[in-house]
Amino acid sequence: MKILAIDPSSNKIETSTTGIVLLDNAKLVDYWVVPYGAQNFKAWFKEIGRSLEFDIVVVEKFEVRDNDYSRDNSVVETIAAIELCYPNLVLQRNAGYQTDIPNDLLKALGLWSFEKSHHNDVRAAARLGLFYAQRNDIEEVIVDIGDRITQMAS
Repeated sequence: MKILAIDPSSNKIETSTTGIVLLDNAKLVDYWVVPYGAQNFKAWFKEIGRSLEFDIVVVEKFEVRDNDYSRDNSVVETIAAIELCYPNLVLQRNAGYQTDIPNDLLKALGLWSFEKSHHNDVRAAARLGLFYAQRNDIEEVIVDIGDRITQMAS
């Protein structure tokens, strides 16, 4: 299964980045660090994203918080742009994803070190894609994780 996983950026903080990975089961096919915001995502989509082959697009769900005025809620604008490009995307909460997909697993699968991004957004996207597969019992991804870990241990 090919999963396009996206960790969306702020739409106003210029140092923010959108992390994107394309996974074939648990194997990295490619990744991108896209500069902040909706317009930069649309430019990436026009140049690269529209020609990608995938089975599902998984985007980190962002929940707006009214009580924290310092919080940057502009991520919802970036998500809206992503949804215009990929209308059938799945919004996935990331609650529990660091527990379910631990750092050691990402390291073992070669999904740990990427080009510098704002908050390790590419790593977060990879974790999100695997988390989605695990939480939704996507058998071919789970089997591939097991097979790859077993091969490394041999």
